Amino acid sequence: MRLHDYLRRIGVEEGLAATADTLRRLHIAHREAFLFENLSIQSGGRVSVALDDLERKFIDERRGGYCFEHNTLFAAALGDVGFAPVALLARVRRGPPERWARTHMVLKVAADGEVWLADVGFGGLGLLEPIRLRDGTVAEQAGLTYMLRREGQTGGGLWVLAIHDPTPVQQYQHDSATATTDLYEFSEDPQTAGDVEVANHFTSTHPDSVFRRTLTIQRSGRDGRLILRGDTLTRYTNGNAIEEVLARDRVRDVARELFGIELPDRLISES
Repeated sequence: MRLHDYLRRIGVEEGLAATADTLRRLHIAHREAFLFENLSIQSGGRVSVALDDLERKFIDERRGGYCFEHNTLFAAALGDVGFAPVALLARVRRGPPERWARTHMVLKVAADGEVWLADVGFGGLGLLEPIRLRDGTVAEQAGLTYMLRREGQTGGGLWVLAIHDPTPVQQYQHDSATATTDLYEFSEDPQTAGDVEVANHFTSTHPDSVFRRTLTIQRSGRDGRLILRGDTLTRYTNGNAIEEVLARDRVRDVARELFGIELPDRLISES
């Protein structure tokens, strides 16, 4: 891939070694440099996960995208640095369990004798840094606490990534007794580029996909997170959330002022 251009875009110097520290630096830098957004889907365009298309969109056009785009580009960068990332598909635990499907992409990455979960494409409440792929891992990141656990048989079953008492996250699977919210589940069976392409096609085109139904633009960083979904703006700072419902005529101004995005008229009228 165009590693030099990618590193310059995210503000990381070249000459990197494939270490856990490098993985962490790249993960944070990617999250802070690129928006999570679904404008291509909302505009009726095709979402490509071909590397040259992703480089043009993210690097040249200074755009963002959603999980399959982010994590495919990140995996290519990791590969050029010297890692051997493995693509996995996850089920987001949102809505009734019988409707959960493998519509999210994550990465398994080995570094410094450990195996890590890397995910730069989950949007506003997603990981800022990679975490150890180990049962019982707990990691605090920018005021939010993430927990990773095993479900099912020892040595098999599913991994589940959860978050401690974020507010508001009512759309996900929530356990009020423990004040935790499950974000997604995944297994460790490697996925091919074809598997990723099929999942991307469904998620970006199916009429029931949340990305088809709702405009979202999100910025994540160590100093906070901004999430615009439809006409609702949520600001996360140190784990605390403040929601604001916007008048329709303010949505365009907020997208421009907070995210640097000029929204087409059609998206405003449908938001």
